[in-house]
Amino acid sequence: MNKSIKGIIRWLAITMIFFMVFPSGILAEALVNRVNQASETETQDNQSAPLNETSSQGNEITPQIETLEQLPKINQDENLDQQIVVIYKNSGTDNIKELSLTTAAVVSGEQVSSRVDLLKVSDQTNADAVVADLKENPNVLAVSKNDKIEVSDLPNDPYIVDGSEWQFQRIGADQIWDKVLNREPVVVAVIDTGLNVNHPDLIGKTVAGYDFVTNQNNVVDFAGHGTAVSGCIAATANNGVGAAGIAGLSNIKIAPYRVGGEYPGDTQLDVAYICAALLKAAERPEVKVINLSFGGYGTFPALAAAINEAIGAGKIIVAAAGNEGESWNAKVGQYAYPASYDHVISVGATNKDNTRASFSQFNDQVDLCAPGKSVLTTAKNGGYEYVSGTSFASPIVAGACAVLLAEDASLNSEAVEKILKTTALDLGKAGNDPYYGSGLVQLNTAIAAITSTATVSSTYRTHVQNIGWQGWRKDGQISGTFGQAQRMEGIEIKIDNGGADIGVSYQTTVQNIGWQGWKSDGQTSGTAGQSLRLEAIQIKLTGSDAANYDIYYRTHAQNYGWLDWAKNGESSGTQGKSLRLEAIEIRVVPKDDPAPGSTERPFVN
Repeated sequence: MNKSIKGIIRWLAITMIFFMVFPSGILAEALVNRVNQASETETQDNQSAPLNETSSQGNEITPQIETLEQLPKINQDENLDQQIVVIYKNSGTDNIKELSLTTAAVVSGEQVSSRVDLLKVSDQTNADAVVADLKENPNVLAVSKNDKIEVSDLPNDPYIVDGSEWQFQRIGADQIWDKVLNREPVVVAVIDTGLNVNHPDLIGKTVAGYDFVTNQNNVVDFAGHGTAVSGCIAATANNGVGAAGIAGLSNIKIAPYRVGGEYPGDTQLDVAYICAALLKAAERPEVKVINLSFGGYGTFPALAAAINEAIGAGKIIVAAAGNEGESWNAKVGQYAYPASYDHVISVGATNKDNTRASFSQFNDQVDLCAPGKSVLTTAKNGGYEYVSGTSFASPIVAGACAVLLAEDASLNSEAVEKILKTTALDLGKAGNDPYYGSGLVQLNTAIAAITSTATVSSTYRTHVQNIGWQGWRKDGQISGTFGQAQRMEGIEIKIDNGGADIGVSYQTTVQNIGWQGWKSDGQTSGTAGQSLRLEAIQIKLTGSDAANYDIYYRTHAQNYGWLDWAKNGESSGTQGKSLRLEAIEIRVVPKDDPAPGSTERPFVN
């Protein structure tokens, strides 16, 4: 026998002896145990790694996210509970890099706007923990899980259709349609399912908006809800076509923002898109009123923050009280949001006989009511339809707010709400009640009750970084920018004195210069073209009639947002912190009239 054959036989013999001593099952079990132990160790290591640190597995490093282009686009219909809305304090193209998140934690995302990102964390990541962590980030204004909110309409009821626009007779709008003929348009932002801008009764009644669903400037409406809401406000009157909105012949325009309604019958709106739309509308000085015909029963922290930004910008916000007012509904009497947030006008719905619509939600946050059952309005297909829900009571009140501003542009949000409440038709129990609030809006009475807040008013403009001199603003309007990280560099202020002996003086603190001397009546305070920021301002009235008026002003300061109101020469802004002023609002009121808002902290040093 040759050597090679002997070697093979010897090798086979050794192998047989080895397996007799060590059965294969034991070897397999040992191997499995080693693999399991390694897997458990790896899992424990991964679980112990913080969410905001890069982790490694072998030689593979999980990268930190610098831009959303690193991630696939989010599918908003997938696992909503793992989606997170982030609102940043300032605008930016790649704000996400300030969050120190990794691609292991965040698997997809979308930049909804320059201040809002929508992120989806992995199924293995604790979304609540990420939210809690991001709340501590100094670059974040607000963060919460994403959600869907239902529009506040009901199905059409063909059995109660009567063929007339009864709603405007009930609120006195038919008496003043041709009485308010303003030149400058008052813009109402409608945040909803979009708008059919080619509807024959809405052509020429819109200004630029945005479609957050398609990420395009051209807005569409597949669901139809937004078109119906917009028609309640601004459908053209006296044109021999179809229906008319509460605006009548007033110059009222719609800025449509599409935030949901992806297909016919889709009644869901996306919270992330709503937040982005609110922030966009808040930045636009021509937008005076924002209508929100939707609601839900969560707390929605990100939505609350966006609402507060818009309120801080002086916008009037009107919202549907909700349709869960039936006695059998599990949510009857509960607070729907955004209607129940502070400083939002919550609107309930009434019937043709001026009683509460059975579905209309009630609670102590309801402010006013308006027709909301079987009201005729514009339809997405270019025709007309009867609709029901607090969704359609809300725009009637929003439109009423716009008409008041068209009659008197000096009115602020508080004055508009007060006029509507004090002139409303009291329904139900005497005085304010949970079902009707202050009562049914009466537009003709409200117009008759308007008196200017003062015969004296202010006019002002600011020189802004990268923009230059902005247009002149009038009492209570915002000059400058916020959320864009742009500094104010100069300001000019004038007084429209109505024949009284009143002027104005003002001085500013300028970067590297300090307080400049007092300027007056249209002179420039600050600088232009020198890239120097304003940090604080003082304003006071002059002249023999100055004692009959107060001048209030507040500033939007870097890192602080809107500070409280200063008055009659007090400082507004910051000192010693190297922070820029970004915007200002000025109001002149009769002596001893209430302040426009809090006066607790107008200045930080």
